[in-house]
Amino acid sequence: MAGLLLVALAAARARVLPQPRVMASFARARAPIRGMVPPAGAMPASGGDNLYRKFGITEDADYDEIVAAYERLCSKNAGDKKELIRLEVAKDRILEDRLRRRMSGALQSKVVESSWDRAQRLKKRRPFNEYLPPYVRKFFEKPDEKFAINLGIFFALVSGAALLLPAMASTGMSLAFLVANGVIYNKGLPEKQEDTGRRTELKPLLSTLGITTILGGLGFSLGVLLAGLLFPDGSLQATGLIGALTVAGLGFATLFFKVQDV
Repeated sequence: MAGLLLVALAAARARVLPQPRVMASFARARAPIRGMVPPAGAMPASGGDNLYRKFGITEDADYDEIVAAYERLCSKNAGDKKELIRLEVAKDRILEDRLRRRMSGALQSKVVESSWDRAQRLKKRRPFNEYLPPYVRKFFEKPDEKFAINLGIFFALVSGAALLLPAMASTGMSLAFLVANGVIYNKGLPEKQEDTGRRTELKPLLSTLGITTILGGLGFSLGVLLAGLLFPDGSLQATGLIGALTVAGLGFATLFFKVQDV
């Protein structure tokens, strides 16, 4: 009887006494260790903003962009020591996050264009005048749109008239030669002058005659070559073709060449 009484007392005592705090200890074990720094992209900066947003950069910004943003903010907050400390910490955390993502493969390095690729890209965009010899390049000038349209229409009409009306080819060539010399010589000169007359300078005049003679002669030579192939009988169509290509050569000279201020 006494033994049964002792067993009952022991059971009652076991129900009354508190159990060990296993779950509390387990919860404390899972608490974050003080001093560990979460990733910069997930860590709020002062004011709850993202560190990258605070620096005004994207998460794929490179080292130079991060440092430039840091220096810009430091110069902006030069008198606030606490803010400078926060900026230093934020910069370090961003760099740590960038290194972590680089090691994990989440951040790909930016491919910088090589010097050879850049040279090839610029080579494709080289303007036409860069292919000319230096002594010719200084006379070359890209025309503006209005000038090109007006002169292009004129020379196209004269060239077409020479081609369709071979008997007028010589007249068209003479007219184109006069217009080409006048436009090229006066291109770049002021429209109004105080004196009543304009003094003709010898060097620009000789340069003008040389340009029109060379390019007009090239058009004439090409016309003779094509006329010999297309019209071997020497018909009027051959004369019209020669005149049309001569006018075209003079038109090209008028559009793209100058002699003043070279």
